[in-house]
This record gives sequence, structure tokens and C-alpha cells, in this order.
Amino acid sequence: MVAGCGAPAHQPAATRSPAAPAPVAAATPTAARGSVGAADWYCLSAPERRAMFLLRGPGRDHLAALSIGTGRVAVILAHQSSGSLCQWWPYARSLAVRFRVVAFDFDGLGASMAGDGNYPGEVAAAARWARDHGARQVVLMGASMGGTAVMVAAARLGGAIAGVIDLSGPADFAGMNALGAARRVHVPALFGYGTLDLGFAPDVRHVRAATAARDKPVVAIRSQDHGVDLVSPEIGYAAVRAAVLRFIQGVTGR
Repeated sequence: MVAGCGAPAHQPAATRSPAAPAPVAAATPTAARGSVGAADWYCLSAPERRAMFLLRGPGRDHLAALSIGTGRVAVILAHQSSGSLCQWWPYARSLAVRFRVVAFDFDGLGASMAGDGNYPGEVAAAARWARDHGARQVVLMGASMGGTAVMVAAARLGGAIAGVIDLSGPADFAGMNALGAARRVHVPALFGYGTLDLGFAPDVRHVRAATAARDKPVVAIRSQDHGVDLVSPEIGYAAVRAAVLRFIQGVTGR
């Protein structure tokens, strides 16, 4: 249960908030020292804390961010509403065994200062940072609100990314229209959701149906679990984690 806070799984996206789990790190080339990202330190190891840096986002945004793992494939992680990059821990560490993982706090959330709420632009900024730091291929992955953001970002980025993963993303949230954007998403797209997550399951199905990509696999679990909980090592499902891994490897050849 998570989209936003601890609300029941059947409530609509705008009223729900997230949960936050907990750490593997590889220092980033431009890692900032000091207190960057201190609000996220509760979920991070000491090396991860030292590796946090400020990601330049759209406009004047500077976002708390962290990159772990190495390699030519980068997976960008976009968190849920009212959450932070900590929602992805420790799942992010398991991805970092195979890929570079870049996670960040949307503006006004976690350790990031308030900005203009251009969440798709912030996803794009993380993808650009990954490319500037050695990634040859980028996959966007978002949960709930983050799922909406990555779909809109994917429509804008086009062939600059290898694929996109939407876990429980609403069709429309915070001014972002994933349903409309889906018609311009031609890269492979993976969709995951809980069939009993009634506030979101229909949206995911509608967005998937509208997506222009021919390659758009789906993994549906009979559960009320939502977003990051679908892949969390503590709560989630091996079938979803396997589908995500298979998808990333398939679209990147890795």
C-alpha cells in the first residue's frame, strides 16, 4: 500500500502518499561532500551518504541525488508522491549489482528544495546526467507518481532512452498526463501493477493500451500492493523483480 502515505490501497492517487524502506554505493564523479541529502541519510550507508550530489534540474532546480553501481546501462529511479529516493532502498542496491542506478528526490520532496514541479524535466535531467557520466543506454523507471513522470519524460526523450518502466502510475497526476504522453512513447515499455490496487489498476491498463510502442509487456500481481512495494525485497514479488530485470536486459542487450 503506498502511492503517497499510509492510505488504503483503494484511494485515488491524489490522496495517497508513500512509504520508505533502507542501502551499496559507488562514488559519483561529481559527488558533493558535506550535508547534501541529509534528509535521506536514514536509509543510506556511510559510503552512499558521501556519494550524494546535487543534480541540476530544470530551471534553477538542484536536486538531491545518488548514483550507485557502474556500467554502460543506467536505470533512473523516480519515486512516489510525498516520498524520496529512500523508497527504492534496498531494491536499488540489487539493481546496482548489474547496472548504474541513478536515484533522486523530486523538487520539494526528500532532501530537494522546492521548485516548479516539472517532474518529467527532472527525470530527463537525471537521464542526461547518467549519459554525461558514461551511460550508453538509459532506462527510466518510476513508481506511482514517478510512473506518471517517466511516461511523460519518455514521450519527450524519444529514442534517447532504451525503455521505460511504469509501476502503478496514475494516468494523470500533478499536471502530468501519462495517458496523452503514452501515444508518443515508441520505445519498449513495461507496466506493472496490483490487480486489487483499485485506484490505480485501471489507469495502468489504459495507459498501456494507449502506448504507441509495440513492445509493451505487463506484469500484473493479484495484490493491493502498489508502486515500489511491488519490487521491494521485503514486501514485493519475485515475479515483478524478474520481469523488470528481464526487460532491462532485453532492451539494452545486457
